[in-house]
Amino acid sequence: MNGYKFYPQTVVWEVTFACNMRCLHCGTSAGKARPDELTTAESLAVIDELAELGCQVINLSGGEPLLRKDWRQLAERIKQRDMMVHIISNGYLVDEATVADFKRLQFDNIGISFDGTTKTHDYIRRTPGSHDRAYNAMSLLSKAGMHFCAVTQISNINLGEIDDIRKELIDVGCKGWRIQMTTATGRMPKDLALTLDNYPRLIDKLLDYAKDESVIRVDVGENIGYYGCRGTELVGGQPYLGCYAGTRVLGIESDGKLKGCLSMPEEFVEGNLRDSSLTAIWNDPDKFAYNRKFTKESARGECHDCRFLPLCRGGCTTTSVGASGHRADNPYCIYRIEKKQGIEPTITPLMQELLGRFKEPAESTEER
Repeated sequence: MNGYKFYPQTVVWEVTFACNMRCLHCGTSAGKARPDELTTAESLAVIDELAELGCQVINLSGGEPLLRKDWRQLAERIKQRDMMVHIISNGYLVDEATVADFKRLQFDNIGISFDGTTKTHDYIRRTPGSHDRAYNAMSLLSKAGMHFCAVTQISNINLGEIDDIRKELIDVGCKGWRIQMTTATGRMPKDLALTLDNYPRLIDKLLDYAKDESVIRVDVGENIGYYGCRGTELVGGQPYLGCYAGTRVLGIESDGKLKGCLSMPEEFVEGNLRDSSLTAIWNDPDKFAYNRKFTKESARGECHDCRFLPLCRGGCTTTSVGASGHRADNPYCIYRIEKKQGIEPTITPLMQELLGRFKEPAESTEER
């Protein structure tokens, strides 16, 4: 990625590991707060440092971020530093007072996790009544005129209910729907993650929903699609440029550990801001090498010799590691699936230009 400016444009921050649920699909197995979570003073200093690095969006996450007592103070500082503040919550603690705080603090977006009809959502969340509390949270946000979205993790458990989920969201007044694919990480059993035979069904559904977004707009997660015909159609014919972890995206854990993306497993921790400043870690040329210094030898299997590797670099790192154990050997690539079916990929003029401009990632450090 020579000549590419690295800055943490979007930060997803696990402000606490504490959670009032034990969701089946939780990628980090959140539950109890870590014993050494960042203090308020440390967190405010992190916000200031991110502002100086050019950060534009901070997404407060968890665990359940509303369990952190000073979340309002953190949000206020983020806005004071002219950054956008988002939050992702399971909705269980959202009441009228919370919504009033969201409005007062000028939250730019509130994401509410919503994973199925009543029985399925409560099963996934392992919390009776969690569906109704999430639905009520969205109802309150809708009535208050707040900008919010639903966030749905799709797996084999709830793929069959995706139309029913959409209907419920439309009924409650939700205008935005973030759909991600559950990865086989954390608590999620591999046999319940979306299987490859069901994966094209999800993509077909998303393409179908995209035909009419006048009622609810679908935001497709970064771990769905890639190249081929349907993958290219999902992104409106634009080239997919791979995982942004450690280049434009940063994940912060509640005890100060830094990763390129919060979803990544612990093997991708680059350091702790208590041992070195966030700025020093981010600006270290040897950090986040899996992306910043990606080479062809990083890829395995069909990704290794793929024509699109110089652009996509194997797609979502977390999905690939969860499925194959490797940074870039990603079976959840619709191009790979379509190729086996004899389907020729869509290649737009812009893709052709980029493929000609970017040389294939080098095979070794000597060739770089």
